[in-house]
Amino acid sequence: MDLALAGRTIAIAGSTAGIGSLLTTSLDQEHARLLLVGGRPERLDALAHTLSPGALIGIVPADLRRESDRNQCTVALRGSTELDGFVFLPAQLRTDTFSEARSSEFRETFDVNVFAAFEFAQAALSVASSSASFVFVSSIDAHRHPHHTPSASYDSSKRALESISESIAVEAGSRGIRSNSIIPGLIRTPMTEDFFGKEFEAERLRFLDAVPLGRPGSPEDIANLIMFLLSPVAGYVNGTSIPVDGGFLCQGL
Repeated sequence: MDLALAGRTIAIAGSTAGIGSLLTTSLDQEHARLLLVGGRPERLDALAHTLSPGALIGIVPADLRRESDRNQCTVALRGSTELDGFVFLPAQLRTDTFSEARSSEFRETFDVNVFAAFEFAQAALSVASSSASFVFVSSIDAHRHPHHTPSASYDSSKRALESISESIAVEAGSRGIRSNSIIPGLIRTPMTEDFFGKEFEAERLRFLDAVPLGRPGSPEDIANLIMFLLSPVAGYVNGTSIPVDGGFLCQGL
């Protein structure tokens, strides 16, 4: 299937992470034009140098915990050429319980996971084409806990992220603009391995007991769906949140 992504201009926030770097490479292979936002300048530069000639329209290194860096990103987005796609992948994942979490920690998580998404998407919307697609990566944790490690601020922020996507879908739909969320289950990435640490394998086994497919997801599982949602092929998919969890949520556990 031809995804018809050639020549389309797409901004990717979180382009240097496991899913983000794979998505960037895959979109380059589809001959898309890319604006990359990433938190690690050295990785951002290295990724940029792997792209095809003419694929890169800009890179913006940014620590999304800092308002000044987020402002720099919004300026870059508003000043970019017309955008056909916007993808938001960044996430801060911390261990915290609701009853014991500090407001400063909650605020920092929301700065990265919610306010950056709001600010970037608002900027992207101002230069979006009439067939643009917005994709936000949420988490299964926004709906149900598949593991034993508490993450109250992360869970809350991801639910808010889905609401942002729905607001865009309703408000901008009349312009031909679509917005959707993806709800990953347990995906083996550096972030999840860092979060669970030595307990990753134990958490994986506990989670997989409740997953019909019996395996964790891969970055490819998420990147492939993002590419489909960015494509005009998905032109009537709007305002939804799609689980990519091996069947966990559909059981109502």
